[in-house]
Amino acid sequence: MSKYLSKPHLLRGYKYDMRIYILVTCFEPLKAYMFSEGLVRLATQPYSTAKGSLKKRFIHLTNFSINKKADNYKKNKTGVTDEQTGPEEEEMSSKWSLVQLRQEYDKMGINYDEVFKNVKNLCIKTLMAVEPQITTAMRATKHRNQCFEIYGFDVIIDAKLRPWLLEVNVAPSLSSSSPYDKKVKTLLLCDTLHLVGYRIFDRKRVDDDKKKENKHRLLGFQSQSRPANKQ
Repeated sequence: MSKYLSKPHLLRGYKYDMRIYILVTCFEPLKAYMFSEGLVRLATQPYSTAKGSLKKRFIHLTNFSINKKADNYKKNKTGVTDEQTGPEEEEMSSKWSLVQLRQEYDKMGINYDEVFKNVKNLCIKTLMAVEPQITTAMRATKHRNQCFEIYGFDVIIDAKLRPWLLEVNVAPSLSSSSPYDKKVKTLLLCDTLHLVGYRIFDRKRVDDDKKKENKHRLLGFQSQSRPANKQ
């Protein structure tokens, strides 16, 4: 069941939400890692609750798939993620980094770390809520210690700076619509594979090993099939 959040926190008059990436390597015990970067997705028209605005999707929805069709949608072109403030036109793009969000919060006098402490608690409680169902299913998995998952948490902040969960995406999209998207998702995958200790699959090496194994088995079979030499 969902309830519309009528008083969201705004960035320069625009509604926004955040995509937070969480890597879970184990549910029993729970081991979860929050990626240091994410996506801040803004609506493309100033927020309003006036009666005439209720059916305007570009005001009330922050989905990228919707807002990218707006005439005033501005793509994040440079992928700025460092501590330096980007050019004004980049800051006003329709998709920000968490670094840019922190800078904007500082200008507004908002404690970014305090807000994100609550966001982390929200993510942890969400994972704990589904832990019984997932651990029950995992017990029937033969290679349970080799499983991991990246979740995409969509979070919105209300006017009192409280985080609310919109949804959790299993296997979130890793496609790139801008240089910033590509940068974030590439780093996300790199960190994930390093953290879980994934080894790159070498198809040629595996095929060569199988050929050697088959050759040894064949030679062993032939030597057993030959009659023993008479003395």
